[in-house]
Amino acid sequence: MGISTPLLRTIIAGILAAGATTYVASIAITHSKHKKTPPRSNPPTIAYPDYALSEHTFLSPSTGRTISWAEYGSPESKNIVIYQHGLPGSRILPVGPRIKGKDIRVIALDRPGMGFTSPALPGTTVMETAISDVYELLDDLEISEKVILCGFSAGGPHVLGIMFTHPEKIRATYCLGPATYLDEKINWDDLAPGAKSTNWWTQKFPSYTAFDMVLRADKIVDCSNVIENMKKFSSEGDAIFLSENPVDAKGWQNANFEAYRQGIAGYLQSCMEIFGRVSTNPWPVVGDIVHQTGIEGQKIVIIHRESDHLTPSSGSRDLVRRLKAAGADAEFIFPEGPEGGHFQALTYGLDYILAHECK
Repeated sequence: MGISTPLLRTIIAGILAAGATTYVASIAITHSKHKKTPPRSNPPTIAYPDYALSEHTFLSPSTGRTISWAEYGSPESKNIVIYQHGLPGSRILPVGPRIKGKDIRVIALDRPGMGFTSPALPGTTVMETAISDVYELLDDLEISEKVILCGFSAGGPHVLGIMFTHPEKIRATYCLGPATYLDEKINWDDLAPGAKSTNWWTQKFPSYTAFDMVLRADKIVDCSNVIENMKKFSSEGDAIFLSENPVDAKGWQNANFEAYRQGIAGYLQSCMEIFGRVSTNPWPVVGDIVHQTGIEGQKIVIIHRESDHLTPSSGSRDLVRRLKAAGADAEFIFPEGPEGGHFQALTYGLDYILAHECK
């Protein structure tokens, strides 16, 4: 005896409603359970890294929210780089020692709900708020010259959103190992098992992923062993790179720690925006890249390492194709060699910016 069509529709509707209820409940539980910074096995970042020039907060004139940022490199440099971190991540620039004293001024912001930056207001996305935060900070610092954008991993979509909003204010945009734009273009064989599983569940069943993150919140915020985490989730190349570069490893540990200073609510919301999107529902602000206007001739460089098994390089190739279709001067750089991985894209990318933008 078969199931009638009305009954089948009722069952499907019930499943979808349950999924939506689970997602909403997971956000509510997250806020109530992690209003305060949860205990961690590693100490908080009390003394700021000595390679940072300074760190600051200011109040957004439009929302009254706190915006937190830090500065690296040389304060007098006219080569101003706005840095957008990955997920997790924060204003702490892990590779800051490599640019100390060089002719570059990097301004790194905590995104909404991470570090010391206030969460996005209800009804707004993290990306929309982050873009507003960047331009309000530039106004506050009275920076009128064109700036360079640098987005690592999930920061890639954010710098694209910043550039699309005011392309006339941007000198060049760099996406380093960026998150993949659309799901059907992913070459799943490019991903490590842990990353493959997380990406699949987040894109197919985001409500389940959100609920799972809430249940595992205490483990997620534990940044005590970033190298071991990479072995499980990313690739051996990332673990080797961090093992051989202890200063970088400590930087990544502190950057991730600060991401969860307010709990996981901000991190969770941003993950759902960036990784829970599918072809019919792309990133906020960025939207359908092929039909973007006003970016003709805009310089955009995508750098994605061959050995990256956390975010697939096939997605970056598709991203470049879409940017070119919109008229942008988009370039894809694919460093060869098995060494390193996802994290080394930031090191390689900043070296590239120093060599090609800071003359």
